[in-house]
Amino acid sequence: MIRKSVAAAIAVPAVLLGSVPAASAQPAGTQPADQVLAPASRTVKPRAVTLSDARGGSIDGRPDALLRRDGKAVRLTSTGGRATSPIITLDFGGDIAGKAALRVLSASQNRPGLHVCFSESRMHMALKPGQNGGETEHAPGCDTANVFNGYPGQPYTWDSDSHALPLDKARLPATVKDDELRGGFRYATVFLDGPGWVDLDAMTVGFTAAPNQRDLRAYRGSFRSADPELNKIWYAGAYTVQLDTDLPTRLKGNIAADPAAVCWPNTPGEPDTSHNTLAVADPNIPVMLDGGKRDRDPFTGDLAVQGPVAYLSTGDTATLRNTLDAFAKQQVADGFVPGNGQICPESNGHVLGDYNVWFVHDVYLHWLYTADPKALGDWWTAVTGATDWAAKQIDDSGLVSYAAYGDDGGCGTYGYNNCEHLTFFNAGLYQALREVAQMARAKGQDDLAASYESKAGGLAKAIQAKLWDEEAGAYRQSTEKPDVYPQDANAFAVSAGIAAPAQARRAMAYLKTRNWGPYGSLTVPEGTTGAAIDPRYEPLPQGVEADARFGVDDASGLELIRRGWGYQLKRDPGNTFWEKANPDGTPGIGSFTSLAHGWASQPTVTLTNRVLGVTPTGAGYTRFDVRPHPSGLPWAQGTVPTPHGDIVASWRRTGHGFQLKVTAPRGTHGRLAVPVDSSTRRVTLDGRTVWAAGKPTARGVSTDGSFVYVDGASAGRHTLTAH
Repeated sequence: MIRKSVAAAIAVPAVLLGSVPAASAQPAGTQPADQVLAPASRTVKPRAVTLSDARGGSIDGRPDALLRRDGKAVRLTSTGGRATSPIITLDFGGDIAGKAALRVLSASQNRPGLHVCFSESRMHMALKPGQNGGETEHAPGCDTANVFNGYPGQPYTWDSDSHALPLDKARLPATVKDDELRGGFRYATVFLDGPGWVDLDAMTVGFTAAPNQRDLRAYRGSFRSADPELNKIWYAGAYTVQLDTDLPTRLKGNIAADPAAVCWPNTPGEPDTSHNTLAVADPNIPVMLDGGKRDRDPFTGDLAVQGPVAYLSTGDTATLRNTLDAFAKQQVADGFVPGNGQICPESNGHVLGDYNVWFVHDVYLHWLYTADPKALGDWWTAVTGATDWAAKQIDDSGLVSYAAYGDDGGCGTYGYNNCEHLTFFNAGLYQALREVAQMARAKGQDDLAASYESKAGGLAKAIQAKLWDEEAGAYRQSTEKPDVYPQDANAFAVSAGIAAPAQARRAMAYLKTRNWGPYGSLTVPEGTTGAAIDPRYEPLPQGVEADARFGVDDASGLELIRRGWGYQLKRDPGNTFWEKANPDGTPGIGSFTSLAHGWASQPTVTLTNRVLGVTPTGAGYTRFDVRPHPSGLPWAQGTVPTPHGDIVASWRRTGHGFQLKVTAPRGTHGRLAVPVDSSTRRVTLDGRTVWAAGKPTARGVSTDGSFVYVDGASAGRHTLTAH
């Protein structure tokens, strides 16, 4: 198994525009929707021709005829098979998903096969002899999306990636349309199979992702700041998740007569297909897939990032509910919830043990952001069963390991397989126990909550005693490998709240000193021996690390976001985020890498929750915090969707202090905060002094030395200012 082993503008007050230097001021009249990267229409047209090569045939006419329908054709003539066919590659300007359509004006009497190949990047388009394991001879211009055909180190032996368009039966002139969708590509290459010629007028793609979103650009949430790069990162994360949203009848693979024989992704010799069905999901409501190109399957680990991104951007709660509902229905008798969609027969085994815990975390996040009653209702048995199953894996060491299910794939993670007592596994279970306890109290099940809290406390003690290395100032990989200090161990221990403040700062410093490279933060430093994972840039733990840095008021969180995610937006496909990357900055699994992978979108959440500072603290934002982390930015603003209506927030730095403005809907209560330092003389709320000379002057006001907090802010408009 391969794995894993806005709609409305925000008005800017005139005082804000006057206080920000001109170079970084908010442009007057600019709408947040200007930043949205989703297509404006479901009919997407190519923007440019990037390659035109006659190879063993010929190309007559202008290749850019394919960019528009105007009756001016380009003729492709082939004298042989696909290996020598002329090719034309079109650039759609960024990653998209859908079904290709070609306008064909005429063709030779003996019509050749008409094919389209797809690639998310120019780097991995199979054009050179032997590229992608020999794919060029079978599917020129394609990257790879189907294991194990052409997987790095494996030969490419049949065409499992190009799509054949039905030219043979078409009455010309006609628009011939692809029967299959490709879930992620920027470049489309047209080629012929067999001798003959075709006159082509135009190509378009029918965009298929996010099928229930009528207006793809009508986001409910928004984020803007003085840094255009950060703004694009926010919207690229949102679009990546949007691109990974599709119906549960469009999963990778095909439907066989015997459902037990169906398994992702394809059987040998089978062409590229996306007809597998997640039978336990509502077929009319989308689910959240891990990647558009592949795996095209829901995974609970990925959902932990994708869910909050969707809540904060498109507001697409229905997709998340359908996906979680499907996972809950897949629970097996002993409580375990499989970590991926029910496609392969072994998915009902104990594959990806820690993904069972991710399911619990996903439900908690869904409850926190939406207050969906299913979390404490229909899904509660699945939540407690999954939690109890994981807690039973705690052995005499006081730590959890999934070694008992290692033969079933139970020790698999986001990027490696390991049955040790990993800090990563234990931090995840600690977090889940705390979260289920919180939900149990909301249900009035105080005894159950106390039980989970007790287990979490015991687990935290064992983690601190056995997995923290005081001398190194970092968390160990595991008890079995005490001299390796990976990114996931430290990022997750800090994020989960296990680390004391001093430990958290030391752990973050350790990673920055040793793991940071030119393209982000590595899983382990290059040259590390005995590590469970190879050195690479993994966006799931890297996103947790970036977010955790804000949790300890470490301004380098923004630096990491710019370094890791900003880099990717300067490379193909330029509008979505990658599954993983190698130390040299290339995609982590070569041509097979998904370059639109939802788990890589954490900065969208971090920029809203940490930089803008709006975070839910009660289910469905009945309570929320606004605690900005400027990290050198002069201003930021945004809209946060909630079940009660939108929270609109903006803040700015001036030469005289810091001002936060918040508008909150009825049914919510907020805790507002502004950063303070030794120069701060007083803090006012709506013009009234609430803190002065280092002391609160009103009820509900407190400070931790870095922020002044005002608790209990009611619905409506508020301005909190540090003078």
